[in-house]
Amino acid sequence: MADGGWIKLYRNIREHWIWEDPVKLKWWLDILLQANHQDKTINLGNELLEIKRGSFHTSELKLCDRWSVSKTTVRRFLSLLENDSMIVLKKSKKGTTLEVCNYNDYQGISEDEKTVEKPQKNHEVDHKSTIEEPYGIPQKNHTVYTNKNEKKDKNDKEGKEREEEPPILSPLSNLTQFEEVFLKQYGETSYRTWLEPCEVKDTVKEVLIVAPSDFTKSILESRYKDGMELLCKKKIEIKGSA
Repeated sequence: MADGGWIKLYRNIREHWIWEDPVKLKWWLDILLQANHQDKTINLGNELLEIKRGSFHTSELKLCDRWSVSKTTVRRFLSLLENDSMIVLKKSKKGTTLEVCNYNDYQGISEDEKTVEKPQKNHEVDHKSTIEEPYGIPQKNHTVYTNKNEKKDKNDKEGKEREEEPPILSPLSNLTQFEEVFLKQYGETSYRTWLEPCEVKDTVKEVLIVAPSDFTKSILESRYKDGMELLCKKKIEIKGSA
């Protein structure tokens, strides 16, 4: 396989909401890989358009064809990313320029600037390596630490991390009828991620959900509300945190 460039990806992406949906995760990685690693100028008809580093020019229709989904699905996904400050969209009559926020967190060193030295046999190489907070999706107040490590120490540490057992989740119990239907329809991962953190009041005619954040509220409304109203035959009201 030819070397097509690289991006940085941190283990902590597994704690981000996008990790819970393999399809959306694939689309997000595709966006990162499409972003230009340096500024470039493209020709659109008779107009030159400058595309900044961390951006690329596309359209909803092109993404529909690329991901084999509807225009509505593409629009909703891009809206999710924009609401979570992961991208910025600049739309025009000739398409959409998509900018990845905090792009340097994914490719802080350009490939042209990166030099690799191969140590000879029986020759120890002492070098400085940059240890960054392991965030898959860049966080605010991102801190970078520099430390001196040998390759063996790094491999030992990664080996121990791989050996760590996953946390044991408490069994689900005392669910309302609404929660049981949600769990059966969408699965345990979706339930624990989006509905379990909420306060659910299930009455005869309606269901009131109090979400812990406005973002959780938007996910429940856009992804689950319509389907659950059909299944439960009840009106569902979703409120965000006060």
